Amino acid sequence: MKKATRLLSLLLAILMVMALAACGNSAPAASSSETSTANSETAADDSQPVEPVEATYPLTTENKKLTIYMRDNSAGVIGDYGRVAGIKAAAEKLGVELEFIHPTTGSEADQFNLMIGSGKYPDIIVWEFSTAAMGLSELVDQGILIDMDPLIRQYAPNYLKVLERNEAYPREVRSDAGKYQAFYTFTVSIPVSSGPVFRQDILDKYGLSLPETVDQWEEVMKAVKEQDPTCKYPLSTSKSYTGAVWFNELLPAYNTRTEFCLGENGEVVYGPITDNYKAYLAKLNEWYSAGLIDPEFMSNDGTALNGKVADGSCLVATMAINSGIRNITNNVRPNNPDFQLTGVAWPVLNAGDPSSYVLAGGVAHTGVQAAISSGCSDPVLATQVLDFFYSDEGSDLISWGIEGESYTVAADGTKTFTDNIMNAADGKAPTEAVLDYALPMYGFVNAMDNDAYVQLAVNMPEQGAARSLWQSLDQGANLPKLTVDKDHANDYRMIMNEVQTYIQEMYIKFITGQANLDSDWDTYVNTIKGMGIENATQWVQDAYTAFMNR
Repeated sequence: MKKATRLLSLLLAILMVMALAACGNSAPAASSSETSTANSETAADDSQPVEPVEATYPLTTENKKLTIYMRDNSAGVIGDYGRVAGIKAAAEKLGVELEFIHPTTGSEADQFNLMIGSGKYPDIIVWEFSTAAMGLSELVDQGILIDMDPLIRQYAPNYLKVLERNEAYPREVRSDAGKYQAFYTFTVSIPVSSGPVFRQDILDKYGLSLPETVDQWEEVMKAVKEQDPTCKYPLSTSKSYTGAVWFNELLPAYNTRTEFCLGENGEVVYGPITDNYKAYLAKLNEWYSAGLIDPEFMSNDGTALNGKVADGSCLVATMAINSGIRNITNNVRPNNPDFQLTGVAWPVLNAGDPSSYVLAGGVAHTGVQAAISSGCSDPVLATQVLDFFYSDEGSDLISWGIEGESYTVAADGTKTFTDNIMNAADGKAPTEAVLDYALPMYGFVNAMDNDAYVQLAVNMPEQGAARSLWQSLDQGANLPKLTVDKDHANDYRMIMNEVQTYIQEMYIKFITGQANLDSDWDTYVNTIKGMGIENATQWVQDAYTAFMNR
């Protein structure tokens, strides 16, 4: 009865999303810790270890085809992953035709839900299942995905070897009960690819040093605003792809986050109702009142923010190393040779305090997951195909492409992209030209190669310095990427969708002074508590405890 009730609630969640899509609305974005499923309650049996089977290629001499459902992470530039030369070569090596199915860019979530609800599934689904209405365990429980634990243990030796590279990997990919539920993509590092960025050339113009503390930030912003008529509002931000608006710059200084995080005593707390968060909001309100914050911050999109940084009306903002630092610099420097952006550490309250990074969604070394559906007629073959991409050969095909065409290998084993990529005859940028051959920036199901990524994505000194700095910082109050128990997942989603809508509304009001922190704070906190945040916090705490006990 309990299982039937849970299934009904989960199906209703999917129907709600589909109904919203039909009405032309979009469902609320998944929260940072809103991983909608728990791991299987049945412990894996490790008492009789299975010896992994090494595959021989081709895997089959029969006419076999596997369908793979995944989003086009290039926003439509690739169009069909099956056309990528590295994947074509892999398919030939494997002796298996690989057919990719990509949901339409811009409506991926809705189309994923429609596919899940259709009852007709591709052989392999590559997705971030923590953002789905049903997560990995629910999808297995309901017969949509298969239990991959025995398959991975027996037919995925390359994947199992990758897990030995980093002690964090097994904890992140295995369930609380120790089961393998899918193939995970491994990122090149902790994915901190954005952070605070200053207009270094403006600071140099007025003889100002890069600030380290919150007070120094304020002094620098005031000095530039007073001396430079172009810099009207030194600090700005923009809406994320989910529509949320945050000033992440000051969060670490106040040891808080805009989501669940670790409190002073190491327990899970909901950042937006803590005293630390209130102090953070008070500082932002002070800066807004002093004219240091762009009054259009809540309506800026990425293009608008980039424009303000480029023309000098904004001195500092959180930016990505590629879409921010690289793109703006490439656009502005031809007409302004002195233009320079510099990434800095998130500020601290007191000089000498350790700085930490902000990473929404939880700290993880893993990305999307590849799972086999119940519609697959040959799960062993599908497992061996996925496992190939974790081998050295498979990884090179995905990360580098075709040797001699897209990359060369030196005597010491160093790989370098060729002129076909770095100076493409058709004028394509290297990051686009490589997509004809490989997927080093977007990945597939593999352990991404850091060298390939850096050669393409981090080719400016400013980018490299910012990336190295940001990734060297402390984890701070960030939680790992967590999974809420499946018995509470639907209630958790409902609570957090309501809470997130409310805190975003009040966030803007507190900063702009439409709401008063002294008189309205208690009402704000009690309203969030009334929505069920204390239950949600306990569920995240339970998930954190289970994660740490893996």
